[in-house]
Amino acid sequence: MKITLITQFLEGHGGTERVITELINHDLKNDYQVLVPSSGKPEWLQWFTRPKGYSVKICHHNTEQKKRCFVIQNILTQKPDIVLCLEGKANKLASYIRQQYHLHFKIISWGHTSITDSKNFIKENIHYADYHLAISSGIQKQLIDFGVAPENVFLIFNPIQSGSHKIIARPKTKAPFHAVFIGRILLDDQKNVRMLLHVLAKLPFKWQIDIFGQGKDIKDAQQLAHQLKIEKNISWRGWVPDPWDKISEADCLLLCSTYEGFPMVVIEAVSHGLPVIATDCPTGPSDIINDKNGILTPMNDQSAFIAACSKIYYLRDELDRQQVKKTALRFDIQNYISKLQHIYEYVGAQELLITP
Repeated sequence: MKITLITQFLEGHGGTERVITELINHDLKNDYQVLVPSSGKPEWLQWFTRPKGYSVKICHHNTEQKKRCFVIQNILTQKPDIVLCLEGKANKLASYIRQQYHLHFKIISWGHTSITDSKNFIKENIHYADYHLAISSGIQKQLIDFGVAPENVFLIFNPIQSGSHKIIARPKTKAPFHAVFIGRILLDDQKNVRMLLHVLAKLPFKWQIDIFGQGKDIKDAQQLAHQLKIEKNISWRGWVPDPWDKISEADCLLLCSTYEGFPMVVIEAVSHGLPVIATDCPTGPSDIINDKNGILTPMNDQSAFIAACSKIYYLRDELDRQQVKKTALRFDIQNYISKLQHIYEYVGAQELLITP
């Protein structure tokens, strides 16, 4: 099949980019055209290893009309069997193109964040898609709550190559608590770094943290760390292509998000045998974290998060990191590709649905 993927804005080095490249590198049965209407620095292009059978096109115009024309022209050239849409307005545009130019492709939405928490989401745009890939059970429920027929929603978690990942060593018994954060530096938005810093400032034992990532709030976050008098405990590592190569030992990954879709960094952590402490935000973490690989805490509950850090620290020698790693196997890329191929075949065999 020929698949056209219309992305949302891509920063150029995030979890969504990682998922796209994993999909295209491993799904060799289908040809992919990736259309990127808006992009930051496209570092992710170096992650492709597939020699042929795909193309990535980035629009370098700023106006919405130019971006729209970019998508239309490339779809008319490709004539895909399926259009995968990473955000609601792409569903609407794909539906317009199909009707305007009398094409017969199916439209599948593939959102990568919580629908109810996204600031850019318009509820009506969901219904321009014929089918939906839900990357977490929370998003699956949101889609059904918005009126999508359950039989048109396919729960398919994001994939990872888990088998070859090294096990990250635990620190020595008497060493300070060593945590890791990987993600965008956002103080009060999705990643909730403000809570993370306040939690760290209240830990009742010696600690250190490596913070990997960039973001619009990095200077404010560093200033807050200074105000809390914890800056000496923090190593700001910036963005690196593969932070896991830079981590030789750690106690756990910390994530205080207010919302997610399906946080790839959590699967990546457990695939390296690293336990995770995360807030139980509406979608994502609860599909991954269990009593064998980490701890979920209530949203915005600093006391519970501190207690979880204490448990991981004082019981650091009791968690079997091989068992932590095994919990990532259910998200393995080969299982994912097999399931996705069945979905493509099913969708392709269905009669075209009537869209708005």
